[in-house]
Amino acid sequence: MSQYQTMLAAEWEALLNAAVDAIVVIDEDGRIITFNRSAERMFGYGAADVLGRDVAILMPETDGSQHEGYLQRYLSTREPRVIGIGREVEGVRRDGVKFPIALSIGESNSDRGRHFVGIIRDLTAQREQEQRARSLESRLAHAGRVNLMGEMAAGIAHEINQPLSAIATYAQAAKRLLQRNPIDAGKLAEVCHKIDEQALRAGQVIEDLRRFLRKQEVDARALDINALIEDVRLLTEADSRAQAIPIRFEYGSGLPRVRADAGGLQQVVLNLTRNAVDAMANLPSKDRGIDVRTRIGSAGRVEVAVSDHGHGVSAELGATIFHPFVSTKKDGLGVGLAVSQSIVQSCGGALSYRNNPDGGATFVVSLPPINEVELIQ
Repeated sequence: MSQYQTMLAAEWEALLNAAVDAIVVIDEDGRIITFNRSAERMFGYGAADVLGRDVAILMPETDGSQHEGYLQRYLSTREPRVIGIGREVEGVRRDGVKFPIALSIGESNSDRGRHFVGIIRDLTAQREQEQRARSLESRLAHAGRVNLMGEMAAGIAHEINQPLSAIATYAQAAKRLLQRNPIDAGKLAEVCHKIDEQALRAGQVIEDLRRFLRKQEVDARALDINALIEDVRLLTEADSRAQAIPIRFEYGSGLPRVRADAGGLQQVVLNLTRNAVDAMANLPSKDRGIDVRTRIGSAGRVEVAVSDHGHGVSAELGATIFHPFVSTKKDGLGVGLAVSQSIVQSCGGALSYRNNPDGGATFVVSLPPINEVELIQ
């Protein structure tokens, strides 16, 4: 080896060992021929332990058993599946622990043969950080649900008290019917039916409330947006009726489904309608009510619009309205719109607002539709 070649080899080795990412080079038979220091730290092997061995030792058993086939397929077809593309896969440390990695592969061809260079980044810390962020977001969303229900408590209590009062009245009527002689079985049956109806009504409000407040894991699935809103309509109407504000629902027809977390989106709808109630509670314009509409918007996206006739959003507040802990409510946490925006964005959507020409504001949730291929899968 010439002095120049010796210098190049030394520089190549220094470069390999200075790299933050693991670098593993294999030959066309899948045997490891280069294993830098970052690879040693990442996988727990010394270079001397792995040189000449099959690279499958760094992979889970299922991937390792198929690796030779993948390699041979590429050598025969020259069709890249990973080379030059990169992907996220799993690696296996010396102690058998699996961990997420980002893998990029390049190819070199020289008089020494065809080699494949793998550059590997450990994603463990990134995944843990993402998990912590999701956990924090989930806790914040749950706190927002509890706070929201606290704000809506008067309306919900009124909605439950109405059927309970009716049940008490019907029960007294049934008692009087039983004291008569002869007993009018037909009227008694009718009263019992009314009691049953009112009990079911109260029970439905409580069940809707319990389902909404339950701490849930995020579960994105295909949803009918109209059905989703209808499921929380009773809670929404209870809240608006407590302030004597009419609320109207207008559902668009033929809307495509969206992929989202049902509980999260329902929280968004309730947050927006509650804000609309608060915006109009002490205004003469509250008789004009609140409108909740669904439709197909621009680019075929599914939109949910909540419009009120309050004061609208001021220019000062508009700049920070979706920031956490920003609230115009005396006892508000200021997390409602921030959480709502986070939920909508996690579905690939957007949450925006505009002031209405005739007063008040409209908040719009825009969600991408599920395409037919995704539905089949």
